[in-house]
Amino acid sequence: MKRVPALIVILLLVMASSGFAQRAFQFRVSVPTPTLGFGLEASLQRDLVALIYGDVVFAGPRFQIGGEVLFKPDLGQFDRDLRGIRPYFGGGLGLGLPNTNFALTLEAGIEFALDRDTGLFIGGQSIFPFNSSPSARVLFGASLR
Repeated sequence: MKRVPALIVILLLVMASSGFAQRAFQFRVSVPTPTLGFGLEASLQRDLVALIYGDVVFAGPRFQIGGEVLFKPDLGQFDRDLRGIRPYFGGGLGLGLPNTNFALTLEAGIEFALDRDTGLFIGGQSIFPFNSSPSARVLFGASLR
């Protein structure tokens, strides 16, 4: 049982080191079950983003970590007036700790750029665990590049 916190710390350090290289951090809050967390984004291609996140769920307490691939185009490439508006959708896998619940996640939302380095986002995430009932949450937060 002492290995789980050490594994989480090592995972967070690896995520933080890759985040410094990519320079894309997310600070995330969700409701109706309150969570607080952070994520790291890495551009895979022009409109494709990999997201790794870790959230602390205050009802429990427990942790939720996961990774997703999101299609996140900037609408400014189609119309200059829409520059900085980035709708996104995608999915991936998640893991709930300490119960070790693996889940499929689907996410959709929209991000608005405040300036070149900062954006605000709001979205929804559906979580489909393999061994319990599905749930959903609303995410909002800030992206810092």
